[in-house]
Amino acid sequence: MAIRGRTAAFIGVSAALVLGVVGTIASAVVSGRDPSTTVTWWLPNWDTPIATELVAQFEAENPDLTVRMVETTLDTMANKISVALDSGDTPDVITDLVSRTRTYIRSDQLADLSDLYGPDMPREDFVHGALDAVSSGGATYAVPYRWDCISLIYNKDLFAAAGISEPPATWSEFVADAETLTSGDVAGVAWPMNGSPNGLVNRFLGFAMSAGATVEDGVPQLTVESSRAALEIVGSSVAEGWASRSSLEVDNTEVRELFINGRVAMYIGGVFDVQLQLDAGMNVGTAVTPGPGGPGMQGADGWGYIVPAEAQNIDGAERLVAFLSRPANMARLTSTYPARISAAEGERFHDEYRQAHWVQLTEHSVPTPNDPAWVGMIPSVYSTIQSVALGQSTPEDGARAIQAEADRLLGPAR
Repeated sequence: MAIRGRTAAFIGVSAALVLGVVGTIASAVVSGRDPSTTVTWWLPNWDTPIATELVAQFEAENPDLTVRMVETTLDTMANKISVALDSGDTPDVITDLVSRTRTYIRSDQLADLSDLYGPDMPREDFVHGALDAVSSGGATYAVPYRWDCISLIYNKDLFAAAGISEPPATWSEFVADAETLTSGDVAGVAWPMNGSPNGLVNRFLGFAMSAGATVEDGVPQLTVESSRAALEIVGSSVAEGWASRSSLEVDNTEVRELFINGRVAMYIGGVFDVQLQLDAGMNVGTAVTPGPGGPGMQGADGWGYIVPAEAQNIDGAERLVAFLSRPANMARLTSTYPARISAAEGERFHDEYRQAHWVQLTEHSVPTPNDPAWVGMIPSVYSTIQSVALGQSTPEDGARAIQAEADRLLGPAR
């Protein structure tokens, strides 16, 4: 989620900077540097500009090490990382989605980074849940550095025109407000029902968790009741007309565009959307996602540093990760929220537009389910939500279908 916002933020980066990074990479490849003095870091291309500055500082502090940066992209990184870990021909440090970490841990492909945590990087300084997502069997296999979740974003002008003075705080208020706001070519809400299934399923999960579903060791514990309640909002809203029918044709980015264009009055999205809306001149507001009787839950995910078990320079890799994980450096490398609480003390993380997402993240979220079996189940949940939205099945039937699949793939709810 944070990717597109970060990518857009760096569209204007000069060609000279990019060429400089590429030149550094090419030089490292040709020179065949000694692995004991080189740390190879695979990082997403949207982090490159700031990472380049941080690497220069790191090398100044560690003159015995040279960092070789290799860019990855959103479309290719998952496969590239998987192939490298499977083959054993790995870099020393990889920036990857935290939610993919558990898959690597189960295959014994990561180095244990537990020793990095201590006085300089206390565990209690990390946002609740962030370390749970990268830990197993008493060991911690990554250092999260960016952590975020979605929450409610709304158009203050449309709310005022409809006579609504405050954002909804409960499900009943959410439905009532959406019905009131739906008028003419404006819909109360919209959902990303096209594109990647994760965006839609994560929203479903937020409502399911608010209705009693839990996440244990990366596995969602669903019930028919929790899934039915979620489907009544995410699916039935389209079938009943208080969510945009365009939901069936749009992804996360296009939902945001509908909102910016005044076609949707509110939606559940990431804090990185807010700056784009402010830049567009919108009178935008944010709030914690409503639940049945108060704040609702959301799944949180982020980005972290992993060190492959087959890395050639694990010592150098740990030194680089420790440097990048300092609060000041962590804050520089994220436009959403740092994973360390001490890194998120700056005003830019807590202004009137971003504070609600911070409260959602720190008080009303849990790590997004990341068990490989759940990942395999996502497409069927995605299809079920769409079926309810199209009026082809009821929330009750959809919930029973989801539970049957969950019992088969995940095991009966505990």
